[in-house]
Amino acid sequence: MKSLSRALALEGNIRVLAAQALISQIGFGMFYVIWQPYLLSTGIGIGQLGVIQAMINVSTGLGLLAWGYISDNYGRRPVVITSNVCRVAAMAVLIASRHYYALLVFSFFIGFTAMFMMGNPGRNALITESVDSAQRATAFSTLLAVSQGTSTLMASAGGYIAVKSGYTPILYVTLVVDLIGLTLLYFYLKETHTPDAGKKNTAPFGARVRDALLPEGENVVLYLIMLTMGFGYAVAYSLFYGALTDYQGFTPLELGFMSTSFNLVWALGSIPLGKLSDRVGQKRMLMGSVAMAYVTVIGFILFRSVWAYVLFNGVSALDICFWMPSWMSLITEIVPQERRSSVLGKLDAYGRAGAVPAPWLAGLLLERYGFTAPLYVQLVTLSLGMFFVLRIRDR
Repeated sequence: MKSLSRALALEGNIRVLAAQALISQIGFGMFYVIWQPYLLSTGIGIGQLGVIQAMINVSTGLGLLAWGYISDNYGRRPVVITSNVCRVAAMAVLIASRHYYALLVFSFFIGFTAMFMMGNPGRNALITESVDSAQRATAFSTLLAVSQGTSTLMASAGGYIAVKSGYTPILYVTLVVDLIGLTLLYFYLKETHTPDAGKKNTAPFGARVRDALLPEGENVVLYLIMLTMGFGYAVAYSLFYGALTDYQGFTPLELGFMSTSFNLVWALGSIPLGKLSDRVGQKRMLMGSVAMAYVTVIGFILFRSVWAYVLFNGVSALDICFWMPSWMSLITEIVPQERRSSVLGKLDAYGRAGAVPAPWLAGLLLERYGFTAPLYVQLVTLSLGMFFVLRIRDR
C-alpha cells in the first residue's frame, strides 16, 4: 500500500486534499448537474441565468487575483481554508432564499472561491510544493481522479434525486459535506510556503499594480491562450445545461447521465494522462487537448440524441485530462515559487476576463439563432487557440 501511495503521490497534504475532495464531491458532484436547472426553476429566464454566470466569471477573476496575491504574501494554507469558507457561505445563501438578488449573492461567493469548476491558485501552488518535481503532474492527476471519481457516482444520483424529491435535498447535502471537508482542511493541512516577513516590496504603487494586472513579457502567449479559450469555452458551455433543458427538453436525469459520462472519463483518464504528460512533454498534450475539444463541439453540433451527448460529453473530459496536469506542470517550470501563486491566479483571471461577456453573448445567440449558435463560436476560438499553443516553446 505504501508503494501505491507513493506512486500516486498520496502522502502528506495530497492525502488530506484527496480526503477533502472525496467528501466534498459527494455534494458538489450532484450540485454541478442541477445548479442551472435549479436556478431556472426559481422563475428566472435564460437571460438572467446569463447575468448570474457573468457575475460568477467576474467574481472568479477577482478571486483569482486576490487569492494569488494573498497566497504568495501570507501563505497557501489560509487561502485554501478561507476560500472553502466562501464556498460554504455561497451554499448557505442559496438555501436561504430563491430571490433573484440572493442568486446574485450566491454567484458572487461561489465565483470568488475560485474553486467552482476550476482550481484556486493557492491550492494549486500548495499541491506543487507538497511533492517533488517528478510527481507534480501525478499529484494533480490523482486529486482530479478522486474528485471526478466521486462525481461520477453522484452525478446520476443527483439527477435521480432531483426528479424524485426536488432540488432542496441536494443543496443541504452539499452544504453539510463541504463543512466536513472544511474541518479536515483546518485540522490537518500543512503550510508549504512561508513568505519572508522581512522582505518588503519597495517598488512604486503603480508598478506593483501593473505587475499584478499585466502579463509578463516572456509569457504573453500563455495569457493569449487563456483569453481565447476562456471566451470560447464560456460562450459554448456557460449556459449549456440550461440550454439543453430549455431548447432540447433534457431532464435532470438525462443531464445526470451526461455528467456521469464526463466524470467517469475524467476519473479514469486523469492518472494515465498525467503520467503521459511527464513523459512526452506539455506542448504535445496541450495540442491533444484542443483536438479533443474539436471532436466534442462537432459532435454536439451534428447529433441530437441523449446518448450521443452522453458520448461526446465523455470526449470533452479527455480535453481536460490532456490539459490540466500539462498546463500546471508547464507553469510550475516557468515561474519561481515566490511568484507562482500570483501568476497562476493571474493567468486564470485572464481566462475569466475573456469569459465575462460570454454568457450574455451565449444567451443572445441562443435566443436569436438557436441551440447550436454558441457552439460555432467555439470552433473559431479553438482554431485560434491551437495557433497560440503551437507557439509555445518546448521545454
